[in-house]
Amino acid sequence: MDKLSRFEELLNGARALVFDFDGLLADSERFHFRAYNEVFEKFGHRIDETEYYKYWTSLGHGVKGEIERHGLDLDPVAIRREKVPIFTRFCEDGSIPIRNEAKEMLALLTKTGKTMTIASGSSSGDIRAVLRNSGFENSFEIVLGIDTVPKLKPAADIFLLTAELLELPPLECLVFEDAEKGVTAANDAGMPVVVIRTPETRDIHFGGADLTFDSHAETVELLKQLLSPES
Repeated sequence: MDKLSRFEELLNGARALVFDFDGLLADSERFHFRAYNEVFEKFGHRIDETEYYKYWTSLGHGVKGEIERHGLDLDPVAIRREKVPIFTRFCEDGSIPIRNEAKEMLALLTKTGKTMTIASGSSSGDIRAVLRNSGFENSFEIVLGIDTVPKLKPAADIFLLTAELLELPPLECLVFEDAEKGVTAANDAGMPVVVIRTPETRDIHFGGADLTFDSHAETVELLKQLLSPES
């Protein structure tokens, strides 16, 4: 089955769309990197940016993984605590935008009439600040973040909570992701998942995805075809 047909099948089977946020919608991963790096540098360690996008962004190893990989004598809880206000500042002052290509994608998907939600590893307050600054504060019925579930991706908790709040079976919630940890979480939640590669995840193989697009531009192009009057 070609990508257009598979995408149409997945959209037709969904009553709700569940979006990751960092990287997929918001150009925020570099700001997470900057915030964490600012904290680590205080202790004489600099995060390698290539490692960050592989181990943190895609695989979800996070602070604990960085400390273990480099044998650092640091407390991950303390590192996270210091990072939070730095990243929040970026969210609130307008530094972090919604990707232009994601704006077009969201505008097209809104036309499908399906419920739009966000399930992310950022705090819900930070997400709402970025949405507000970008004019998307009313686009999503539900916004869930790190403060809403006990375990983050690759655990399925945040996706299962989304389905519960929507009162929908997981199979009718179509996930949009850009990271392996999100694909794993969606698989475990029993939700179909579409991956959209970003510049940070373009070289990763997403074996668990139901469909993988190489870019937002490809996604937008197929959406235009699906939503055109002639289709």
